Amino acid sequence: MIKLRIGIVGSRNSGKTTTTVNLSDVFSTAGYKVAIIKFMHHKFDLDPNHKDSVVLRQTKADTFISTSPYETVLFQRSNQQADFRTLLNYISDDTNVVFCESYPSKFPQIPLVFVCKNTTDYYETKERFKHKPLFITGIIANQNMNTFEKIPILSNTGAKDLQLQLEIILKQGSKYNSLG
Repeated sequence: MIKLRIGIVGSRNSGKTTTTVNLSDVFSTAGYKVAIIKFMHHKFDLDPNHKDSVVLRQTKADTFISTSPYETVLFQRSNQQADFRTLLNYISDDTNVVFCESYPSKFPQIPLVFVCKNTTDYYETKERFKHKPLFITGIIANQNMNTFEKIPILSNTGAKDLQLQLEIILKQGSKYNSLG
């Protein structure tokens, strides 16, 4: 059973992907099995060179699976975004942590990491999600603040801060990780 689900949220270009990549690497290096769900508001293209996989994906097929010795990708057409429980069903049961980049506020409440450019960003994100994060990271960490509203501000690149992020997530992340 997946033990931790952590939302990585913040404004555009605040460092969400950098944070997600770094947390994934820190947890994987520490021996945890990690999954990432990326929530997007647009269509995307995984094969920008317009190879055969793009041509096949553009057909009217409802499901398209692309596979190689290195990875398998499943595309399913839909009129709406899949709900969180459905997405979790695609992830192996032995996964320890799922990082959910750009986690939607309409989905069930899970522990969050706020990735912010500044304090205005923090307040806007807090208003959208209605609860405090485990910690704050992103560009705001370059502003020489250790905490904001009693919440730790940690760099998303420094080894010491990344280790502290792992510890905070493991200690506090499981407090409210049910899907209710």
